[in-house]
Parts: sequence; C-alpha cells; structure tokens
Amino acid sequence: MPRISGATGRIEQATTLHTLIRTTIAPFEGDDNGQSRALVAGPDIEISGTAVTSFALLLHEFATNAAKYGALSTSGGRIHVSCIEDGEKFVLVWTEQGGPRVEQQHDGDGFGTLLARATVQSQLGGEISRDWKPEGLAIRLAVAADRLNS
Repeated sequence: MPRISGATGRIEQATTLHTLIRTTIAPFEGDDNGQSRALVAGPDIEISGTAVTSFALLLHEFATNAAKYGALSTSGGRIHVSCIEDGEKFVLVWTEQGGPRVEQQHDGDGFGTLLARATVQSQLGGEISRDWKPEGLAIRLAVAADRLNS
C-alpha cells in the first residue's frame, strides 16, 4: 500500500520480501511440467522506502545472471531463497542448483557485481558474498534489519 513519507513528501511503496522475490523471478518461472523453479522459505517481512528499490535491483541482478549463466539457464535448474531473521541482521541466501556445473570461481567483478556491493553497503548497511560451488552459485546477503523500512 502506498504511503507518503513525511521527511521527503514522496509516495513510497511497501511490499513484502516474498512478493518482491516472486515478482522478480516470475519471468523465469515454470519448467516444462509447469512446476515452480523457485522455492522461497522463511519469514516474509515487510520492506519499504529505499529498501524496496535496493532489493529489487539486487534480486533482478541475481535472477538475470542465473538466467544467463546459472540455474535458470537450464530447464531443470532451481533457485532456493532462504529468508532468515538474525537479531539486528536480516539474511537472504540465494542458492542455485541444477544449472551448468561451476568449474571455477568467477574472475573479476563486473558492473552488476560492483553495483550490487555498493548498494548493499551504502543503502542497506550490509554485506554480500558469493560461494561458487560446483553444483551452483550461493549468494549470502546480510543487511541491517532497521534499514528494511527506511
């Protein structure tokens, strides 16, 4: 539901994280049997303000990379997204399976990776890490919980 920010006078859109994840992954959903390619688990928290834009940017980056190079580039690939409340931190773990085998860690940081890191640090007060496992990429995003509604 839209709300007007008292500080800026702008209209802000609030949503839940699960809704944002599902919306971002929707263009890639459904395998040949009509089964979902993404499992989202954990608490469905409300996010608003700049956090919505930041998370949308990050999730779009994760999904498009998965569609080009990872689990969503093959018909049998799957994404598992775990949402975890951990005290003052909120953690999202994006795990890919069933895509092309990862033979080596990605060399260097592209524009999307640099933008994601800057967004996580400056907008969300957090950190992001990638683990290039042979069975698929795992991304761990930990952000300051108090930045999810700011």
